[in-house]
Amino acid sequence: MATRQFPSGPVLSLLLLFLLVSAPFWLSQAAEPPATRWHTVNTRARVMSIAFEGHDLWLGLFGGVMRHDLRTEKQFDLYTPANTGGRILSNGIYTIEIDRQGNKWIGTYGGGLYRFDGTTWTNYSPYGSGSTIDYRKGWTAYTQGRGLGDLWVYDIAFDRRGRMWVATWKGVSRFDGVGFTTYAVDAGLVDKWVYAIAIDRQNVLWFGTEGGVSRFDGTTWTSYTHADGLGLDTGEVVKDPSYAFGNPHHLDPSKQAAATNPNYVVSAAIDRNDHKWFGTYGGGVSRFDGRTWTTYSKADGLGGNFVFALAVDHNGLLWAGTDGGVSWFDGTRWRTYTTRDGLMDNFVYSIAVDDDGNKWFGTRVGVSRFADPDPSPWRSLLRWWNRS
Repeated sequence: MATRQFPSGPVLSLLLLFLLVSAPFWLSQAAEPPATRWHTVNTRARVMSIAFEGHDLWLGLFGGVMRHDLRTEKQFDLYTPANTGGRILSNGIYTIEIDRQGNKWIGTYGGGLYRFDGTTWTNYSPYGSGSTIDYRKGWTAYTQGRGLGDLWVYDIAFDRRGRMWVATWKGVSRFDGVGFTTYAVDAGLVDKWVYAIAIDRQNVLWFGTEGGVSRFDGTTWTSYTHADGLGLDTGEVVKDPSYAFGNPHHLDPSKQAAATNPNYVVSAAIDRNDHKWFGTYGGGVSRFDGRTWTTYSKADGLGGNFVFALAVDHNGLLWAGTDGGVSWFDGTRWRTYTTRDGLMDNFVYSIAVDDDGNKWFGTRVGVSRFADPDPSPWRSLLRWWNRS
């Protein structure tokens, strides 16, 4: 294994000088009023996913896939069913993940899963894979049991072995490079409607579903629900009339569309202590340390009890996107940013942290970037050294 030597002599002197000169800048950044550190990108559509690839910002919208070159102010590319000639089949984009080869994996609402290599769109569905332009020539049909779980895709994650896991409305599907193996209730999943995936240090998978949380270590399934401590006690489940008609998911008589549900887990994250965090639909956010569940709500300082997104930043702070702004937790108390502070909108559906530590928040109408680089010049130096 090659070893990189830390510089010495004149080079080390220059680096130390850099630290002395840059320290006031970083300290001033840390002390800068929050209102002056916000930048917004108006998408006119809900932003459900955020991903970074070099200088490109990729956004999953209720309106297509957007690529924004961050070196410019106005360089945007929007990919929709209309302007791609049907190469993608849905405008509803719920998740975007980028693999080691730079392929963009895109989960859609009703259009299946896509891989975009910068030129070619490849669709993966329960029925087959290939180009949706010509099913006769560019399409390979799957044999029974080898297709994607469902056309509705909500999350994508890569485990430590590089395998891709896909959250769908009919279970979680693992991709082997050609086809899929799907795990549903009969395999041990607590509920087949899967919305979130998180992977811990031991490569154990945690799935947030509409019926609770399931843990899978590759062999054994273990599930947790509100009865174990997940989510806030929201009292009687109240039916949500906005979901009464037209939603194919809730046409299933076994499901009940509800205004709040502590078992309905829509986001997940793992912190530095390997604690598991789960955002619920109206039941606040719950932390599981392996033994005990702890739930936080608006009463504890959380912005809202609907927690749509979770992320851990470079400093180990947990960020939560809620229906009442974006909240962050330092291990002791919650604090929240809202439109009063500079956030674009108080409904936050996605969160991402870039290489410099800035936070990006996807809202109902666009993206807000909070300029929040790590104030330590040592971290800045480390980033420079790793890139050089």
